[in-house]
Amino acid sequence: MKKFDLHNDPKIETGFKIPEGYFENFEAKIMNQLPQQEVKVISLWQRKSVWISSAAAVALVVFGLTLYFNYQSKAALDETTVENYLASNMNADEIMMELDQHDINELEKSIALNDESVESYLSENENNVDVYLNE
Repeated sequence: MKKFDLHNDPKIETGFKIPEGYFENFEAKIMNQLPQQEVKVISLWQRKSVWISSAAAVALVVFGLTLYFNYQSKAALDETTVENYLASNMNADEIMMELDQHDINELEKSIALNDESVESYLSENENNVDVYLNE
């Protein structure tokens, strides 16, 4: 192989040539070959409708919860109201007829009877002792 001196020998051409005006129209040619993409357009009304419907849903939930809790507080009767109603509209025999075994068991659990409480009750209601002893 013979020695080659880059500085003194004539330049070697690469063999690749570009046609004249190739890069002037290059971008337009490439863009014409690409498929046209449709741009998705979202109108402002659609964005507003999402916010409006979200706000309406939140308002509905808040309104519903407010009504629910107000109804619950009104629906729950306190014990004194129930006792006053039963005392004015029913006698003891009618109340006893309405109790079932489950109610009686619940009453037995809630009432604590010991000797001291029975003695104090009997001492406070001395006139009813004869009624209890005769029954």
